Amino acid sequence: MDTSGSHRIKGWWFLPDLPESRIPGVLTWSAAKGAELELFGGLHGVGQTMTPGEADTLKPEVDMGTIYGETDAGKRVTLWDAERRNYKSDLGGATQEEFWHSPWLCIGSHMLSADDRSLQNLQVAVDNLYYLTGDGRFSAPVWVQMEGVDHPVEEQSNGTFLTPYAIPVVGGLKADVATGSTPRANYSICTDASRPWISPATEAMPELKLQFMTKRTRSGPSITLRVNAWARISPVASPISARDFLYDMHPLLALLSLATFARSGVEWMTAVNVDGEEVSLLCHFAHPGSPGSPAETNIIFDFSDVSLDSFLQAWERLGDGPQARYARNMAVGQVGHTPVTVEEHVGQVLAVAEGFHRWCLKGGKSVTLKDRLLNLHDRLPDGIRRQLNLEKEKQKWVDWAVWARNNVDHGGAEKHREVADFYHLKVIADSVWIVTYLAALQDIGVPTSSVEEALRNHPRLRVLAERCADLAKLPES
Repeated sequence: MDTSGSHRIKGWWFLPDLPESRIPGVLTWSAAKGAELELFGGLHGVGQTMTPGEADTLKPEVDMGTIYGETDAGKRVTLWDAERRNYKSDLGGATQEEFWHSPWLCIGSHMLSADDRSLQNLQVAVDNLYYLTGDGRFSAPVWVQMEGVDHPVEEQSNGTFLTPYAIPVVGGLKADVATGSTPRANYSICTDASRPWISPATEAMPELKLQFMTKRTRSGPSITLRVNAWARISPVASPISARDFLYDMHPLLALLSLATFARSGVEWMTAVNVDGEEVSLLCHFAHPGSPGSPAETNIIFDFSDVSLDSFLQAWERLGDGPQARYARNMAVGQVGHTPVTVEEHVGQVLAVAEGFHRWCLKGGKSVTLKDRLLNLHDRLPDGIRRQLNLEKEKQKWVDWAVWARNNVDHGGAEKHREVADFYHLKVIADSVWIVTYLAALQDIGVPTSSVEEALRNHPRLRVLAERCADLAKLPES
């Protein structure tokens, strides 16, 4: 089931320890809000009479819990970490309606906890993953001869202009397009393309292949060809819990963030539990998936630049230790983030730069922020530094960056500076952020030529690189 879409599920709902007390209700799922469950009664029994005070005493017992459901079609549903947001009762105190919220749910099974180690055969689809594979499935259209078309590619006197053509497509599943591993799990990227249905019937009557691929609408028939990609995750300690599944997905989401310089969401997540039940997990992520939106056309690097296994090894190295994992995750989380204020932007990117250098790059303990910024910049190859053009203003840049950090973190720096325009603070923050991001790409092993190309053509990176020139407009300290 698509976690990025919207779903409405009618059914009966109950607590795991009270299966006989089933309450009718409607579950609404949206990627933006998560699961909203409206019950026509209370989970402790329809018509149970309670005073408002007694009803309130039940709340701590049922908050943050698990709720089971069964749809009209008999499919099992589980809500985890559910919270009762509100309820309505009549004058006698009987619960008439309850409203619950859950950040995630399981479709296809009843599982008591998101920490139950019962999932295996994990698969997940992430936005833009296909564009890292380089697995070309479509070829350029070619002109063909077709029976009944006497004058192809020739305009006739009555305006007829027919162009019979074919699009060569490599359909079907390709496994292990890219593979890699961490100490926790093995990863494999698979791609799949539209293909005709294969059966004795379609082989005997080839026209059935076309019928099965054709969608008929009032405006006319259409055929949709698509290619997608997803990842198979095979944990070393299988089976695992749903919460562990989310943890093991993190490297993939980080890979897409770094490779596109944008956040990528999750389209769907599936698994098979130890009882053989196929389940879908729907989770409320900070950035919902949008598989139907236009793709990121400017990919900074793909698997031909950095293999999946090389990236995963770098991912583990950058997160070697609890502080390093925190700093690494902060750096990745900054990709695609839109701050509300310029002060927020300054504080976050300077903290990211300092933490990434100290913990992820092993930059040392007794090092000033100024020296950390200089080292991040000097790590970059000559060609990239020339494109940023910070060399002449490097000392001014780090001086202003340190002042901006102190000014924001301490509610005003000890030595006041006049800033003509708050845009100048944004220039400082943007320049620190792009240097930190490029240093991360350098450590991951992205080729210099790919980074230089991105600085010229990637719409967001190009803007940040050009903005570095505005540092010259800042007054001398």
